[in-house]
Amino acid sequence: MAITEVMESALKDGQFTFYLQPKYDIRNNLPSGAEALVRWIHPEWGFMSPADFIPLFESNGFITTLDEYIWEEVFKTLERWKRSGFKLLPVSVNVSRIDVLRSSLPDTFRRLLNKYDVEPEYVHLELTESAYSDNTREIIDTVDELRQLGFLIEMDDFGSGYSSLTSLNELNFSTVKLDKSLIDYIDQVRGKKIVQQAIDLGHGLDMKVVAEGVESKEQRDCLKEMHCDMIQGFYYSKPLKQEDFIEKLRA
Repeated sequence: MAITEVMESALKDGQFTFYLQPKYDIRNNLPSGAEALVRWIHPEWGFMSPADFIPLFESNGFITTLDEYIWEEVFKTLERWKRSGFKLLPVSVNVSRIDVLRSSLPDTFRRLLNKYDVEPEYVHLELTESAYSDNTREIIDTVDELRQLGFLIEMDDFGSGYSSLTSLNELNFSTVKLDKSLIDYIDQVRGKKIVQQAIDLGHGLDMKVVAEGVESKEQRDCLKEMHCDMIQGFYYSKPLKQEDFIEKLRA
């Protein structure tokens, strides 16, 4: 049976959920936030890799429905944690190009703010690379409206090959995330210089800088010397089930 034949029923049956990958403050080695990553656990097929269904959903448009479901689940979870007395950390959610091109996107997040007792500062919006590769007026207006609602906007995948420096000026991001492809070359002379320049550029524009895909102590130590703000990757933690994420924070 094809994925497209079961995607809608899978959503209704609650087969989709999100895991949380912590972001760590590089200065004190403590969690400072997390990224919500969609996961599909099928009753027969088991754990399905996002690489097997995300590109398909982006091409057939189902990604919009799935994204809105995950966004609401994140709001719902944050409200539950807040009511239980748990100190909230910001959680980033992914916003695709298809999402950001919809004029109704700000209304969607406005509805979630009105429905759940969660301040916008605790939900960061990560624009994937394809979302800002073309700086259309519609995208700029949508991002401005989301910022006016109080959301912080993060530039994802910076340095992966298509990120536009113009986007840093026109879209007014609060955070820039350095792509793993940059971090993988940090042990090389030229690669290290590029990462340092990217961090300096982010700080020069009053943005926080997050390094993704950090897998070794050597990478982490190098990024600390470069005054990167946060790191995310297997060196600290893989993506965790929500209950495991809470336990890690409590520990």
